[in-house]
Amino acid sequence: MILKNVYRFERVHLSLAAFALCFFFLHRIGYEQLMPFYDGTSYVSIHLILEFISIVVSFSIAIQGWMIFPHTLSMQRLWLAALFFSVGILDWFHTLTYPGMPPFLTQPSFHESVWFWILARSTEALGLLFIFSRPDEVIEQPSDHRLHAFFFSFVYTVAMIVVVYLYSSMLPAVVVEGKGTTLWKHGMEYAVCFIHAATMIWIFRRYRKRRSPALLYLLLALFFFILCECQLAMDVGVNDLYALWAHIYKAVGFLYFMRGIYLENIEQPYIELKQHEQQLEMMTNALGEGVIMLNREGRIVWMNPEAERLLGWSFAEARNKPLFEFIYRVGSTSDVWSRKDLIRLIKPLKNGEVIRVDEEEFCRKDGTYLPVSYTLAPVLENGTLTSMVVVFRDMTEKKEKERLERERQQLDLELSLAANMQRSLLQDLKEMKLPSYVDVGVLSVPARILSGDFYHFSAHQTSFSVGIADVSGKGIPAAMLMTLMKFILDRTLHYGTQPHIYLDLLNRFVYDYTEASMFVTMFVGNYNEKNHTFSYASAGHEPGLLYRAETHECVPLATEGCALGLFPQFAFETKSVRLESGDIILLYTDGVTERRDSETGDDFSVLAEMMKKIDTTKSAQEIIHDLYEQVKAYHQYEIKDDQTLLLLRRK
Repeated sequence: MILKNVYRFERVHLSLAAFALCFFFLHRIGYEQLMPFYDGTSYVSIHLILEFISIVVSFSIAIQGWMIFPHTLSMQRLWLAALFFSVGILDWFHTLTYPGMPPFLTQPSFHESVWFWILARSTEALGLLFIFSRPDEVIEQPSDHRLHAFFFSFVYTVAMIVVVYLYSSMLPAVVVEGKGTTLWKHGMEYAVCFIHAATMIWIFRRYRKRRSPALLYLLLALFFFILCECQLAMDVGVNDLYALWAHIYKAVGFLYFMRGIYLENIEQPYIELKQHEQQLEMMTNALGEGVIMLNREGRIVWMNPEAERLLGWSFAEARNKPLFEFIYRVGSTSDVWSRKDLIRLIKPLKNGEVIRVDEEEFCRKDGTYLPVSYTLAPVLENGTLTSMVVVFRDMTEKKEKERLERERQQLDLELSLAANMQRSLLQDLKEMKLPSYVDVGVLSVPARILSGDFYHFSAHQTSFSVGIADVSGKGIPAAMLMTLMKFILDRTLHYGTQPHIYLDLLNRFVYDYTEASMFVTMFVGNYNEKNHTFSYASAGHEPGLLYRAETHECVPLATEGCALGLFPQFAFETKSVRLESGDIILLYTDGVTERRDSETGDDFSVLAEMMKKIDTTKSAQEIIHDLYEQVKAYHQYEIKDDQTLLLLRRK
């Protein structure tokens, strides 16, 4: 669509140029037929109007370049302004010295008037060629470049005026009375044509790279300048119809040039500025932060939708109101506070400092407090504070996260203390004196800070009892039930040595004092040193593993029984097995062998394969550690459930 509009624009103006060219040739051919309609009596007035157009355009370009240079810092635009300043003055003197005008310094004459014309057109042509044949240079600081450029232009113009007025008799004749213009004057006109054509080539190269309407206007302006010069170069008169049409071409060319300069220097930058403003507004509207623009007095001149949403005020309500009176900080609601605060803030802002506040509370329209962090940045022009920008972010979510983080840290601390207490309840083999007839090893690894697994062992005069349990679930509830179970188990040893008695007592306790969804699996056993038998009972727990030292055979130890806490009464059973010297009893929880994300063999067979790879000549604790290394490899070193191993070996 953009290219289509560009091509349409080109077609329209190139059609006008083609029409002007056709009219130029038709005018040359049909000159005799047009002469009866033009008697030349109004030539001076028409000449004055057409030259007035050129002079006004020249000074407009000069003034425009003077004013915009500090903003663009473009040397090309500055020299264009200085060039047309000279051209405007020379055209002015050309008009004032034209015969028929009132005397100005001297009597008007064709000789002086034509020389001012030649100087104006030569200056114009050479200046444009010099400017457009060089790349534009953008300086860093304006300094005195404007004064230097216009001073040079003024000195050059004054010098040309002095030469024409004081040394006109020494200048070549350009007009002969009764005959018209000379060949010297025609040659100068043709030279100007060639210089303009060279300038067109330079501008056309830029136009091919950047199809800018402004460059097309400049090309059309030069085209009409060439038509003007060609018209005068082929004419010998200075006040006939040819000369009149030459001035019309010149005026059209100046208007095109003015349009091109205006489009390049004012209209196009304005359009780009509007586009940038729209883009900036879209970006600020899409931000998740509130943005408020303040003038130098601290009054609100703009705010984005996010600022409206966070503060509850619309921009129409907030417009031109002081920020620190309109949106006051908590605990500071008076006008005196806001003025003092503004004075305190503006002082560092004038030095270009950016103020950042990590935590503050603004009062919203509905009276609620909004925790924010904000940045107050100055906007400086030439070192002067012109406006300020406030960017603030809603810190509600962050503060909530910080609160939750503090609570989490407190909970972690409490869990850590609870874990230490839980570990203190579990027996330490190093602190316990084991009987000479058994060797015991144990290892328990929680999936979280707290564990739902627990173990127990105790020595009697002629026997040694062991137990292992797994509370349903993980975390705090399981750990609390595990603690209670350990406490009850430590207090029930006097009820007898039969394992099913332990389970029956614990079952009634779990059923009566825990939630219906909670249950416990447990395996207990008792080794009798006199008859070398191991009596055991299970409450829905994984079967124990009996490792025969002589045959290296693994035998499962299982009994009938459901998990503790499911029924108020259940008849648990006790079984016995004889242990030979070196035989091993291995108890474990389901976290040791269970892999829920894959299909494997039953838990007992997995653990039996591991036991066959262990060096059983080592101590019980060393065997446990070697076995656990295989367990970790089996789970790919990822713990998803509490893991506990307990090993009893007859010596």
